[in-house]
Amino acid sequence: MRWDDLFEDLDARLSHARRLERDAEVADRRDDDVASVDLLARLLATDGELSLQLLDGSWVEGRVRAAGPGWVLLSAGSPVRRQVLVPTAAVCAVRGLSAASLPPGAVVARRSLLLALRALAAAGEGVLVRTRAGDVRGRLARVGADHVDVLVRAGVDQSVVTVPFASLLNVTESS
Repeated sequence: MRWDDLFEDLDARLSHARRLERDAEVADRRDDDVASVDLLARLLATDGELSLQLLDGSWVEGRVRAAGPGWVLLSAGSPVRRQVLVPTAAVCAVRGLSAASLPPGAVVARRSLLLALRALAAAGEGVLVRTRAGDVRGRLARVGADHVDVLVRAGVDQSVVTVPFASLLNVTESS
């Protein structure tokens, strides 16, 4: 009889060890899943208002309209809604971000900041370019690999202000 008790105890210990192993594996997988989620996936899953704090301490609020690697487009402001393109490199903090994630599809994964800025340049619309040092109002003239040229009009004169992506806070529709 004592052997029966001994083997039952041994089985119980093994069963308990297996449960602990399984629980640890589940926890590791959950941590791995969370660790693989990037900001883009969470931005794409956010349905509602969110706030972005930028490198200069200012906040931009709005609804996510589009996003790609390195940028997010918000519809911001009230009562007039304006589109605001924000490089994610200019974001210090986010309020209202979904805990869920939505992995980007193949098309979204290819929509880089460079392509988003080139689309704005091709549209030829007036924009307000906010940088760490100040604002530039004009239209995007050309987009290089790491900078954008803003065509600025001052009366009949025109000049070009080149803004490196590293100093870009956001690009907003200009009225």
